[in-house]
Amino acid sequence: MKEKNIVKNLATATLVSGAMLLAVNKPATAHAADVDVKNNSNETQSNKQEAIVTKDQAQAQEAVTKAQDERDVAKSQVDEAQKNVDKANETVANAQQEVENATKVNDSAKELQKEATPEHISEVQANIKDQTQVVSNKAKAQEEAQKEVNQQSSNLEYAQKDVDGANFWVNEYSNELAKNQKAIDDAKANLNATQDQINQAQQEVNNDQNRVAETQKAIQDATAKKDQLAEQVKNADQAVSNAQVDANNKEASLSQTRQKSDAAKSELDQAQKQVNELQAKVDSINTITMPKGYVSYNQWGGVDHINQSIASTGLEINHYKDDEEAKKELVAHDENGVIQLTDAQQKELTLWVAGILNDVRVQMGYKPNIVVTPLSLEYAHYIATHSTVPTFDHDTNAIDEAEKLIPGMRMASESIGSPFYAENMNDVKRGAYIHMLGMLFDDEGSSHWQQLSGIEYSEAYAEFFGVALRKDKGFIQFDSFASEDKNAVEKGGVLPIPNYDSLKASLVSAKSAISPRQAIYDAANKATADAQQAYNSASDKLSQAKNIQASAKSAFNDAVANLGELNNALVALQSNLKSASDKLDKLTESKSDKDFDLWKANGFYDATKQDLDGAKADADNMQKAYDKVKATYDQAMAKLNQAKSEVKQAQDQLGSLKSTLVVLQNADENAKKASHDLEMAQTKLDSAKKNVQDLQVKLDEAKTVLAEKETTLDSAKVELAKIEKEEAAKQAVEKAQEEAKKATEEKAEQTNFYKAGNDKLVDSKGQVMPQGYTVKNNRVYDVKGEFVGVVSSNVQSRVVAHAIAKVEAKEVTRSSALVSSSNAFSASASKQTKAHTVDSSNKNGLPATGSQNTNLISLIGFAVASVSSLMGLASSKKKQR
Repeated sequence: MKEKNIVKNLATATLVSGAMLLAVNKPATAHAADVDVKNNSNETQSNKQEAIVTKDQAQAQEAVTKAQDERDVAKSQVDEAQKNVDKANETVANAQQEVENATKVNDSAKELQKEATPEHISEVQANIKDQTQVVSNKAKAQEEAQKEVNQQSSNLEYAQKDVDGANFWVNEYSNELAKNQKAIDDAKANLNATQDQINQAQQEVNNDQNRVAETQKAIQDATAKKDQLAEQVKNADQAVSNAQVDANNKEASLSQTRQKSDAAKSELDQAQKQVNELQAKVDSINTITMPKGYVSYNQWGGVDHINQSIASTGLEINHYKDDEEAKKELVAHDENGVIQLTDAQQKELTLWVAGILNDVRVQMGYKPNIVVTPLSLEYAHYIATHSTVPTFDHDTNAIDEAEKLIPGMRMASESIGSPFYAENMNDVKRGAYIHMLGMLFDDEGSSHWQQLSGIEYSEAYAEFFGVALRKDKGFIQFDSFASEDKNAVEKGGVLPIPNYDSLKASLVSAKSAISPRQAIYDAANKATADAQQAYNSASDKLSQAKNIQASAKSAFNDAVANLGELNNALVALQSNLKSASDKLDKLTESKSDKDFDLWKANGFYDATKQDLDGAKADADNMQKAYDKVKATYDQAMAKLNQAKSEVKQAQDQLGSLKSTLVVLQNADENAKKASHDLEMAQTKLDSAKKNVQDLQVKLDEAKTVLAEKETTLDSAKVELAKIEKEEAAKQAVEKAQEEAKKATEEKAEQTNFYKAGNDKLVDSKGQVMPQGYTVKNNRVYDVKGEFVGVVSSNVQSRVVAHAIAKVEAKEVTRSSALVSSSNAFSASASKQTKAHTVDSSNKNGLPATGSQNTNLISLIGFAVASVSSLMGLASSKKKQR
């Protein structure tokens, strides 16, 4: 997109560039520089023309640009219309689905309405009454079944307990019978024991007695060791306690120093945070650096023109810096996505731009004379909200009306740029910044740079300034004016333009506070490190003491465990000793005692066998009783489940009847509602279809306009191509002519002519040129005035020499009186004869033919030199060389 600039001088002419003065009759001049804002990035393009553009080409290009803009607008309108049609078609589809659903509901409601007769409703009510009684009866049956299940569950629980008790005694008597069988076996073995068995039993008793004695001695030793280790544990506990106290003291000291260190670190971090915040704000200050040599000056010291090659470097060295706070400030948009700034946001943007441009003026050597007042904001706002020109151009009517707001208006300027998209004020500032870069550094052939750099208002005491975005199109506009009524224009006060000196001073102050806080933190940190080292040492000692304590306790516990194992072993050995002694006693009893023991063991076995048989019979009876109770319980549970199922079926049927009754009773109302819903859905569908038709008409109209605009654009492009082709052909012809002329001139420079007599010219072939050939500045022109050669005095051709001699001989014959009467003429002839002598080194030089020829040549040379001297040609020739 192009930016455009208009400058209007309303009262006094202002010096703009050198001796160029702006007229006082308010001439409007538009000029443009190309700036393209894409994705909020610094992308600037320039439409620079290195070749000379003719007026026809410029007009044709302007027609193409205008047609392209109109075609783009028409295309966007078609796209928007197509989106509206697509959206409307989607609405129709949804409405159609709603109609279909409503139709189904309405049909169903009508069918129910037919069924909702008084007789049918009475029938359903009677069925509900009957079914309610059925549900009640089924519920009572379920209650009875539940009672029976509960009773049988209790019986089953008691039967299980009986079974478990009977099985317990079966197991007890089985174990007792096994013991009795062993007693019988032992008694039989004792009865038949041999002396070897008795001796072996005695040996087992002796061995067990020795083991008991050894274990008792080991227990005494283990008890003594345990007591010794207990003392070591006591000492280790005391050492740990002492080390713990020391470690606790060191830890408390470390905690205190760490708190001081943390406090110092917090203060240092806070100071650094303040520096970082201030630095971020300083780093986000946007400025524009003007390259050295930006403009050239004329002989009177005034600005002549912008040095585009240098100015373009400004695009490389200047980049927008994001404003994080501005990102939080959202901007509104209209239905077309055009940015709508509030008054406060326009003021913020204007003051921000004014600060940047005032700095530009200082760099350019001008006064920072931009002033922002409520009236300058109102002026820009008026133009932005009252402009109605549909194309990308200045609205002179809106500007003229806005000027009526300004008392003492002297001059006004406006530069506008293409619209851009923004979500927040940071995006808006970025867009404004990019446009300023384009206007300042990519503006060759236009005049935006004169306004933004301050040249136009360098002689004014103040440049009243405003920035705004056009309400309908989103064009950004930079508006300036000068006034001779300072008091009236500044009524309401001058708004403060942002000055970052205090912010930078705060940053310097904040940075200076870092060093002392750093020193305090370093000292506190060193004290903390020392305390940490002391605590680590105490902690190491505590760890060592705890390790010793743990080792002592481990050894003590091992001793206690060992003592416990020895005591347990002693108990086992004593039990083994008793068993061995009892066995020896049985082996050494009398035979009658052994017989009695066998009889007694058989008696115990028989009695236990009877008890076991009785317990087994009881267990079998209990299991049979349990199985009977379990069968009864299962039958009761089956009846209960059946009763529950019947109750649910009855309740479901009753619910269905009640629902049917409600539907029948509300059938008329539901039918009315369904019919109304169907009508509403159909109305909505009809409206949606009508909307589609209307939008389709607009789409067709937009497509027709687009087709016309595309046809116009194609025609404009064809015309431009035709003009460019014709101009290219014309330039090619002119170039060919120039090259031919150049070649002819180069050839002429190498073509020699020679003067003969008073006014004759001879070419290199010895031909005498006809009348009409002229000589100017030693250059020869033919009868058409075309340059054909140069005059030479160095004759190297016999043919040329003969031709010259022939011409001059004729003139000598006619002027013999002149030859004989002048001494000076003779002297001159002598010199000129020498000059016309043929170069002996030339192959075509004349051979020596005797005195007669030589005298003739000398005579000819004498005549030529005399005539040349009188015309001043010889002197002129020397200057040419």
